[in-house]
Amino acid sequence: MQRLKAKVERVLGWSEIPLMLLGFVYLALYAIQVIAEPGEEADFFLELGSIGIYLVFGVDLLARLFVAGKKVFKPAGAVEFIKLNWLAILALTLPALRSLRVLRVLLVLRGIAPFFTSRANKVGMVIGVTTPLVLFTSAVSVLEAERYVEGANITTFGDAVWWAIASVSTVGYGDRFPVSDSGRMIATLLLIVGIGLFASLTSLLASWVMSQKDQEK
Repeated sequence: MQRLKAKVERVLGWSEIPLMLLGFVYLALYAIQVIAEPGEEADFFLELGSIGIYLVFGVDLLARLFVAGKKVFKPAGAVEFIKLNWLAILALTLPALRSLRVLRVLLVLRGIAPFFTSRANKVGMVIGVTTPLVLFTSAVSVLEAERYVEGANITTFGDAVWWAIASVSTVGYGDRFPVSDSGRMIATLLLIVGIGLFASLTSLLASWVMSQKDQEK
């Protein structure tokens, strides 16, 4: 059993980049379904591809549970497992958040980060990649949740992008907002993650400006 666990752990170690790429493919298929609304036949094949990728992600999470072993039945082990795999768990259990599997890119960025010379560069890399992904996935997800809901005001992709940007920047004009339960769930996640990213970007820019002034002095 220990030998099998070791083999599975090795496979999980090199599978991060392929799974990240699958996350991008999943997001592309999902976005085409939501934004373009293709015909029934095309939608069937797109859904088939999405389900196949979704099952791969499910197998990945089960493999991680297998490697964790009996530790997940103890409070400390369960907390540690959830901490490491919270995004995968949310994406698999909440259909409205499946598109967020694309954020697996963060795990790969974590491996690349040591090659950057400063913490500011590392933070800038993570923010630069993550922010547009969060905006896009949130916009697509909220459009799917809201488009045909009675009384909805987010009915086009342009509306959804405008709402996502206004929410993350904390401007909050109030002209576009979700009215469904799924839409509000997506909005809550966007506010928690997105505002944190936006605040980090602001801090990074302020730090850069101050460092430039110090150099001039």
